[in-house]
Amino acid sequence: MTSTPSREPDVPDGASEAYPTPDPGLQLIAEGVTELVGFGAAVINIRRGDEFEIVAAYGDETGHTVEGEMTVAEMLGTRFPVSVVTELLEMSLDWGDIKFIPHERNTIGEAEGYWVADTDEDIMKGSQDWHRLDELLAPFYDDAGELVGVLSIDRPTNGRRPGRRQQRILNRFARQARRAVLLTLQREYLEERANNLLEAQSFLREANSQLGFTAVLEATQEAMSRGLDADGLYVQARDGMGGNVWYASPGLRWSADDYAGTGIQSYQSTRLWNEGLHRIINRDILRHTILHDKSPDQRKFAQLGIDFLDAVEADSLLVVPIGVETTALGHLVLLRGAGRPRWTDAEGRLAMEFGRDFGRIVLTSNAYTQERDLAQRLATADKVHSRLIESVAQELHNPLTALTTGIDAIRHEDRGSTTWFQQVGNLISRSDQLVAMVDDLLLFSRFSDPSSRPTLAVVDLTSLLQEIFEQRTYEAEKRGIEVTIDVPNHGVHVLGDRSEIKAAILRLVDNALVYTHRGGHVRLYIVESASEAAISVTDNGVGIPAGEQRQVFHEFYRGTSQAIGGRKGVGLGLSIVDRVAKRHDGRVTLRSEPGTGTRVSMVLPLSNDAASLG
Repeated sequence: MTSTPSREPDVPDGASEAYPTPDPGLQLIAEGVTELVGFGAAVINIRRGDEFEIVAAYGDETGHTVEGEMTVAEMLGTRFPVSVVTELLEMSLDWGDIKFIPHERNTIGEAEGYWVADTDEDIMKGSQDWHRLDELLAPFYDDAGELVGVLSIDRPTNGRRPGRRQQRILNRFARQARRAVLLTLQREYLEERANNLLEAQSFLREANSQLGFTAVLEATQEAMSRGLDADGLYVQARDGMGGNVWYASPGLRWSADDYAGTGIQSYQSTRLWNEGLHRIINRDILRHTILHDKSPDQRKFAQLGIDFLDAVEADSLLVVPIGVETTALGHLVLLRGAGRPRWTDAEGRLAMEFGRDFGRIVLTSNAYTQERDLAQRLATADKVHSRLIESVAQELHNPLTALTTGIDAIRHEDRGSTTWFQQVGNLISRSDQLVAMVDDLLLFSRFSDPSSRPTLAVVDLTSLLQEIFEQRTYEAEKRGIEVTIDVPNHGVHVLGDRSEIKAAILRLVDNALVYTHRGGHVRLYIVESASEAAISVTDNGVGIPAGEQRQVFHEFYRGTSQAIGGRKGVGLGLSIVDRVAKRHDGRVTLRSEPGTGTRVSMVLPLSNDAASLG
C-alpha cells in the first residue's frame, strides 16, 4: 500500500496528536471495502498536483514504512508521488476497474515508502496466497482522461488473492469510489471558486480609491482572473475625458485593432448594461454560424469573431458590461483558452456583479483623475505664471534700462550730430527688441488660454510663404544672408488661422537669420504628401546641440548656441511654433547638427476642400 509518512501541518511538541478529518462519503466506501468485501485496509487518494493525498483510510491493520510503524488511521493526510502509482499501473494485471500488481512484478519495493502490513509470513504456501507486497489499485480518471485519484486495498482477511466473485464486487466499489472522488473534486473546485470569488470581490471593493483605473486593474487582475477562473481579462472603460482606457492582463496578446472586429463596441456595451445581459462568444458557435447561417452579415461578423479569437489565442470569451445605475461605462472581457471549460450563463450572471463593482471604481477613478489633472494644470499654470513674470522682468530690464540711458544721453547731444544719430539708432533697435518681446509674450499668453481657439479658414500656404519671403528679404540682405524660396506652382491649402500660421513661420525664419553667419544661406520650402503639407525652414548656421533639441520647445528655454545676427529672444519662439501646430492638429519636427545647420518643419493636415479649390 503506497504512502509516504509526510503530513502537514506537523503536530507541535507537547500537543496531543491529531489527524485530518476524512471525507465522509469516501470514508464510507473505504469502510465498505474492508467490512463487506473482506480486507484489512483500504485508503482513497486524491491527486494534488504531482502528489496523491490520502483523504479516506479504514482498517485495523498496523504496518511499517521506512520511517517506522504506522496504523491505517495514521496514514490519513499523508502524501506520495503520482509517479509511484503510474509505475505500479504499468506492472499491473487488468481486472477491469481494479488493477492487480502481483509481488513478483512489483519492482519498486519497500524502499519507496510503502506501507506494509506487519506479518511474519514472507513465504507463500500456495500460488493464490496473498503476499505482503501484492497490490490492488483502482485508478480514477476524469472525463479528460487525467489520473485524479486511486483506491488502494490491502490484506484480504482470508489471506488469499481475490477470486472472480471478489473481483466483481471490488469493481463495483471502484466505480462508486470514482463517482465519489469526482464529486469530491467538483465540490472542492466549487468551494475554491466561491472563496476565490469572495476574495476577488472583496479585494476589488477595497481597492484604493486614490489609485487611477489602470493601477486598480494592475492590483486586482490576478485575483479577478483566479476568482472567475479566467486565463486573463481585458477591460475597456470611459476615462472621464471623453476617451477610452484599455487594459489587458500581462502576458496576453492584445491589440485594440484586433478587438474592433468582435463588434463589442461602446453601443453594444450600453445595450448589454441597459438590458442587464452578458454575452458569451464561443469558437464552435461562431463556426456553426459561418457554415449554416443564411445572413451574409452574420457570417461576416462570425468570421471577425474567429479572427479575434485566433489573434488573442482564446477559445471562449465572456463579455460583461460595466456601469453604474443607468450609465454604461465600458465592458469586461474574460478569456479562456483552448481545452478549457466554456463559459456558462451561470458564470455570466455571477460576473455581472463584478461589472457593477467595476462601474463604481471607474466613477471614483475618473473623479480622482480629473481632480489630479486639474491640480496638475493649476500647478503648471502657477509655475508658468511665475516663470513668465520672472522672465518678463529679466528680459525687459536691460532694454528698458538702455532706453532710459539712451534717452538721457540724447538730451545732451547736438541734434543732427553723428553721436545723436547713433543714439537714435540704438533707441530704435531697443524699441524693436521690446516690441518683439511683447509680441512673443502676447502670443504665448493667447495660446496658453484653453478658451482661445483659432479662427479657421482655408489658407494658401504657397502665397503665405511667398509673402513672408518678401517681408524678410531686406532684413536678410542687411545681414548678408541669402534667402531662397521653393514653393509649388499651385496653391497648397490647409484649414487654419492665417495669422497664427504666419506668426509661427515668421519665428522660424527669424530664428534662422539670428543663428546664421554672414554669407550663409536660409531656404524656405513646402513639401506635400497625400494628406499633409510641411513648411520647412533650413539654414547652414550654428546648429543646436543634440542634448538641447527637445528642450528648445519648452517655454522660456534659451539654448547655449550663440546668437550671431541679433539678440536672443525670451525663449518662446519654438514653443509658439509648437503650440500653433498643435492647435491646427499638426506637429513640428526638428533636425540639427552643431556647426552644420538646422531644419525645422511645421507639418499641417491638408484641407479637405483643397481639391475643389485647386
